[in-house]
Amino acid sequence: MPFLALLIDLIAAGGWYVQRQAAGFYTPGLVLQIVLAVLLLVMTFSYRGQRKGRFNYDTWRHVFTLRFAVIVLSLIANALLVFLYYLNWTGQNPLIFS
Repeated sequence: MPFLALLIDLIAAGGWYVQRQAAGFYTPGLVLQIVLAVLLLVMTFSYRGQRKGRFNYDTWRHVFTLRFAVIVLSLIANALLVFLYYLNWTGQNPLIFS
């Protein structure tokens, strides 16, 4: 699953690159990014591997395993991109394509 999450990130980066070349046609990019973010959300909740490492008695916390952290960070990054795509699509802030 972490490899699949990284592959989804590459697809999202490719979609951004194509959208940057075809300025003014932002709806398919927004739809693609929403689909990828929902896919990562499903992957995050359906992950069957170990989610947390050993307990750290110095800080009294569990930490994510590397595999689960890759999936969660990918979800966070793609959710942020959905928000930036939406801002650009509505015309409020064209930061992502400037």
